[in-house]
Amino acid sequence: MNSIRRTWRAMSTSARALAVAGIVAVALVIAGATAAATGLLAPVIGQLSGPANEPLVPAATPPPIAPSPSPEPTESPLPSPSPSPPGADPLLGSDGRFTVLLLGSDYRPAHPGNRTDAIIVVSVEPTSGKTAAFSVPRDTVEFPLPGGGVYTPKVNALYQHLQATTGHGGTAMKQVVGEAFGIEVDWYVLIGFPGVRQLVDAIGGVDVTLERAYYDPYYWVTSKKQGWGLPAGTSHLDGTNALIFARSRKGDNDFERARRQQLLVMATVEKVRSLGPGVLPKLLTIAAKTVQTDLPLDQAPRLFEVVAAADLGSAERVVFGPRTYAEGRAGSSFALKLDVCRRWIAQHFPPAKGSSGAG
Repeated sequence: MNSIRRTWRAMSTSARALAVAGIVAVALVIAGATAAATGLLAPVIGQLSGPANEPLVPAATPPPIAPSPSPEPTESPLPSPSPSPPGADPLLGSDGRFTVLLLGSDYRPAHPGNRTDAIIVVSVEPTSGKTAAFSVPRDTVEFPLPGGGVYTPKVNALYQHLQATTGHGGTAMKQVVGEAFGIEVDWYVLIGFPGVRQLVDAIGGVDVTLERAYYDPYYWVTSKKQGWGLPAGTSHLDGTNALIFARSRKGDNDFERARRQQLLVMATVEKVRSLGPGVLPKLLTIAAKTVQTDLPLDQAPRLFEVVAAADLGSAERVVFGPRTYAEGRAGSSFALKLDVCRRWIAQHFPPAKGSSGAG
């Protein structure tokens, strides 16, 4: 870690902010890779909340984008977030784990608003490096809310609803997801990617390994070329193909797409770690325009250490889809079996501080 700390000390304040945004963006960039067919995402609307949490990248001031109205859920008002207990770690909270909610927007000019078609929770225990992640599929309905209510529409519209009703979509989403699964979610990251191809290309592409071949005959690669796939085994993907890998779904389904997104997140983090801090300058311009987060600036050196410590090769990963983790509803929708989901978290998340299992 000495080289990381030396690099950190040599950076200016603004460079530090962008560097952290860069490492977070690269680590989590594919979380939102269900982006628009054009690959162009709108800047995130709204301001970040939390007096102690300075945004790494201040919100831009583009022309405002009004959230599309969502059907009214059967919900109770969100309670005020509980203050951190005495002695809580400023980065890891009270449970000793670094747990972050990753949200990927599907914004398109034809569909204004920020629907989060990718919802991933990642947790790392810095001492052991134990890492786990789960995805909540976009077609989940009846998502539980604080106070006993549920959000009746599909969960990919929940962030947009919370942004419209509270003005702090990321903070509210973090609270809702944490309470639903009985975990402490420390931070959130909302990612957009006008430059996802450039980002992956900037690190020289990534390697992904598939157990079986994948082919989507319906994916339009260009206006004249339809169909895209990969063989079984390891493939090297440039930015264009990495984005297709994470967006394509008609070769199988949304649940397999969520697993590919997780795989690509891990591959991207591993590639960045192998390149070291020297790669960050290439990523700063892209990251500064595509990331919104409440991660605190003063914990940036420790954030580097957490990313470096993560045991990605042994990471536990799951998609909370039917039939094990959810049950069918009308059409293609389904509702989570929360007890089963929580059981997976208890068994596979890094142990919380002071316990032998997840908190």
